[in-house]
Amino acid sequence: MTAKNLYAYTLQPVSYEVSEAEQRNAQLTIWRSTNKIGIKAWAIMGIVVLLSILGIVLIKNYSTIFCWVALACVAIYLLVRKYGLEWYVKRKMNEMPAQEIKGIRLGVQPTGIVMRQKVGLQEGVGSVGWKDMYEWYDTPEFLLVNFKLKGQQGAYILPKRMDSKNFAFSTIRKHLKESVGEAKNI
Repeated sequence: MTAKNLYAYTLQPVSYEVSEAEQRNAQLTIWRSTNKIGIKAWAIMGIVVLLSILGIVLIKNYSTIFCWVALACVAIYLLVRKYGLEWYVKRKMNEMPAQEIKGIRLGVQPTGIVMRQKVGLQEGVGSVGWKDMYEWYDTPEFLLVNFKLKGQQGAYILPKRMDSKNFAFSTIRKHLKESVGEAKNI
């Protein structure tokens, strides 16, 4: 062990503040990861395009209109799936209120992630154990950790700017790999 990482856990909780823009970015990134066109859809579109091109080449006169319509439908489907749905999702996200997260401090402990929040004159303390976390994403901008605690689902959006000696992402990744497995791809 080097002097730099003698103690990989939090001695003093760090401030956890996530802006509305960071929350929206995380939501949109996760949505984009789920909005993939499947293999079956690509296969169907490929067959339709192939048959339409064969129809245009082999069939003469007005009968080719059906083939042109099929090609147009495939193009429209791809455009709607790529740009239309994202526009709709962004619009719906802007309708939903997102409150900036402030006044919370987080720490990393061998048992999980500890959260401290001042409520009036008292300080509330909560903990999410590593065993309560069921999936996580590692992106260039943030770590997203989903958990289920006492029947309630929740998530931590951990911006990469929080990575410090008091809140080591390497320790978080180590525990998540041990308890959950590898990060999901986005």
